[in-house]
Amino acid sequence: MIVKWFKKGEEFEQEGLKLREDILSSTMNALTSELTRLEVCRALVKAGYPREKVKETFATLSEMESLGFVTPVRLAGLANEAISLILGLNLYVADSLILASAIVTSSTLLTEDKHLLKAEVRKMMNARKLKVLRLEGVYRD
Repeated sequence: MIVKWFKKGEEFEQEGLKLREDILSSTMNALTSELTRLEVCRALVKAGYPREKVKETFATLSEMESLGFVTPVRLAGLANEAISLILGLNLYVADSLILASAIVTSSTLLTEDKHLLKAEVRKMMNARKLKVLRLEGVYRD
């Protein structure tokens, strides 16, 4: 989702930019795994972005964290939940960490990731009385 802040032409790009506005205006609190900055940079590298742009993205995300706009959830606090999600829902490591961040902090998960929008993920989150929302569900015109 954060990739939409930097990569033009992404689906739901405008909604992603609105999310960034809400985070920077402190209208919305943002929590994510501390691995997210690296995941975003990896996605940009994979998309062929220039090294300098990727470095700028990393610096921007680091600054957002240091200023308190985005709160990173430490990996050490997520490991037990993440392994349960990997085994129980067959998730990738990065996806399991994002989902574990929401679970451990009792937060709503805002995502466009197809792996995190699966019915079994939603069912598990509902059982924990937590929500999974899509950008379009939050930012409808």
